[in-house]
Amino acid sequence: MRNLLDISKCAKFSPSFTNWECDYYSPAEDKAMEVIHGQCGFCKLPNSYLCVADITRPIPLSHSSAGDFCTCHYLYMLKKILGIQVRPPFLNSMIKAGKLWDIIRQKSLGGDVSIKDTISEYEIDPYIVSKVRAIYHAYKEFGLGVDPGYELQAPVNLTYDIHVPASSFIPSIDIGKDAVNLWADRSAGETREWIFPLHLTGFYDLKYANFFGEDKLSGRPEMYLDPFFIQSQNGTYFLADPSLEYCIQHVVLFPQQREKKRIEESPDEIYKRVFDDVISKPSKYFLGLNKEKARYGKKLYRTEFDLKSLELRYIQIAIEILAARWTGNFYKNWKVCNNVLPGISCDFQSICQTGKISETMYSIRGKE
Repeated sequence: MRNLLDISKCAKFSPSFTNWECDYYSPAEDKAMEVIHGQCGFCKLPNSYLCVADITRPIPLSHSSAGDFCTCHYLYMLKKILGIQVRPPFLNSMIKAGKLWDIIRQKSLGGDVSIKDTISEYEIDPYIVSKVRAIYHAYKEFGLGVDPGYELQAPVNLTYDIHVPASSFIPSIDIGKDAVNLWADRSAGETREWIFPLHLTGFYDLKYANFFGEDKLSGRPEMYLDPFFIQSQNGTYFLADPSLEYCIQHVVLFPQQREKKRIEESPDEIYKRVFDDVISKPSKYFLGLNKEKARYGKKLYRTEFDLKSLELRYIQIAIEILAARWTGNFYKNWKVCNNVLPGISCDFQSICQTGKISETMYSIRGKE
């Protein structure tokens, strides 16, 4: 395990006599606290996350982290490598509403979660709480539900080998030899091929033997009903399990009613107004509603997703992330700062502008 860290990437490197090279290095572990060999480790120092000098062991990818890298390499580094995250109270209102809906759904399906704690942690506005509560009470009023036999929040776990030919990227000579030994060395004269694992992670909202279900609450529900716009997330879930034949998108329209501030409408009053509207026009809110079956949602089939293209995309992204880690050049994409999502500014824009991280607005993720 010696000579696997690029000490030029970290000014706080502290030589160690252990097999992990640095006194501050902490290897990645699974839930059983067993070391995951070949996966990037963590840094024990305060306000640190992944080891920035550990540039050869792969970092697990998810559809969201891959999306971050495609959006802006610097955004990926801030979130995935430095572990910086927006504190829940500073997230935008639609994310908070979606989180609350997700927790309510999990709770109703047997999940060990707390609605009250979520509202408190995210400091969700009472008017948003009232709207989501109205949606859920209408859901119960119509007797809506899901098919039995599901696994709640089932993990996505996909690992496959990526082959990197000699003509692609070569890390520094200081770490190259041991990096090759860590992965797999296929040498023949001057030709070398490196093989390393790509680990994809995530969670299914609901997983069954041959299909899965996803819950969404959105002001733009059409985005979650078109395979073109959900290739990354749903396609990843299909890739992870060849037995999955289709998915059901349980999409709910987030109520667009605004509180009547002129007459100081209370949260209870907006709750009643939203509830009455949902009851009178349920198909508008629960897309694909079938009252007779007490179900809603849209079925999308595996064949509607370009899985081969998605797999090649992941392979290329993984190689490009390694290249950025080797060079340390996670460059910024300024074109998306004000439009990281349609009409939404990047939550990390202030860090880019000032070079400083507000401890009020941001925190460092716990080491996993």
